[in-house]
Amino acid sequence: MAGGGLLPLDLSLATAGASASAGERRAGPRGHRRTVSALFAELGAMLPNDLPTNRPASREEIVDAATERVKVLEDTAAVLETYRAVRGAGAGAAPRPEVAVAVGTVCFCARLPAPRPGSLTRVLEAFHRRGVEVLVATVARHGHGGAAVVTVNAAAAPPEVLELIRADIADIY
Repeated sequence: MAGGGLLPLDLSLATAGASASAGERRAGPRGHRRTVSALFAELGAMLPNDLPTNRPASREEIVDAATERVKVLEDTAAVLETYRAVRGAGAGAAPRPEVAVAVGTVCFCARLPAPRPGSLTRVLEAFHRRGVEVLVATVARHGHGGAAVVTVNAAAAPPEVLELIRADIADIY
């Protein structure tokens, strides 16, 4: 420990975040444009078939396509959350039907305790009474208890109307 026993101070850790290569320091606006262009190109590559293929897409087209894709993913997530809520009810479900509504997608999913003849017809009549067009309706068995899951995709409607339809379906049993 000659020289007073002091260890040399290494500043490499203190300046690691602040250091930049000479190319990065001189980049300026031109380098920033290249970086932004590269990010837009990467975003455009992540969008499935939403952009023109015969020419490079503009930034506006990329942003519009990305926004649409996010909306589709949000709608899909809402539908999946509805299915999960219905499926998560389990075997010990209450005798009343459980109805979940995804307002953004106008998708109704109802778990009816036991299928009765005409159940789907009564569900569809609830939409007809409120003037909402049904696009697709499906019925499936849920578990071994005889419950049925009715899924209805319908045209957009105001939230008040959707709540009335939900109440109508809940009153079927």
